[in-house]
Amino acid sequence: MVLEWWERYRRFILLTAAVLFVGCSYWLYQRDQSHKTDELPLHAPAYAASNVETKERPDDSGTAQPAKPIKTTPEKDKEKEPLPPPLYVDVKGQVKNPGLYQFEPGTRVANAIEKAGGALPDADLVQINLAAPLTDGAALVIPAKGAAAPVSASIGLVQSTTSLSTTGASSAINLNTATVEQLMSLPGIGETRAKAIVDYRSKQGPFRSADDLKQIEGIGEKMFARIKDRLLVQ
Repeated sequence: MVLEWWERYRRFILLTAAVLFVGCSYWLYQRDQSHKTDELPLHAPAYAASNVETKERPDDSGTAQPAKPIKTTPEKDKEKEPLPPPLYVDVKGQVKNPGLYQFEPGTRVANAIEKAGGALPDADLVQINLAAPLTDGAALVIPAKGAAAPVSASIGLVQSTTSLSTTGASSAINLNTATVEQLMSLPGIGETRAKAIVDYRSKQGPFRSADDLKQIEGIGEKMFARIKDRLLVQ
């Protein structure tokens, strides 16, 4: 009976035994591995331990290392420099758009005239130094042809109107003693006209009045009106 039962169920018994054997073997292997893991010493990796020691180790020197100075580039230093204040100049006289204008430092008289719309046709730019730098709070007066030159005509700026009234007397030219070079300082009088004045004086005698200049060729009413305030006859 046992043999008959064995013959009938032996495949099932052998398969069941094989599964149990494999399961037990795997369970025993896992248990052995867990015991081995528990017995291993737990140490941090070398690189991790060195980092921890570096962070926790106090400073043996007792003094902190001085901070390295931060190098600044010329561009950064330049950005920190304060910008110069703008210039405010009153442009008036013979310009198209007189008024108060704002300029950058270093601006010249010629730039101020251009910003004011340019000079009018009757403006006398000969009396103005177009290359002079502007000054904050000053007035730039462009005179008309025939008007007396500003007291500060050499720089193109006028500070007050009271000083203008004394300009004519201080820069007056005596027609009977003036040289060719002195006569050439008059507006519109070049070397040819200056020599003609001297020749007229030597041939006709001393000038009796400034109106005698009208007798000289090339000096008409308009030219005379421009220079009469600077003429003196003695």
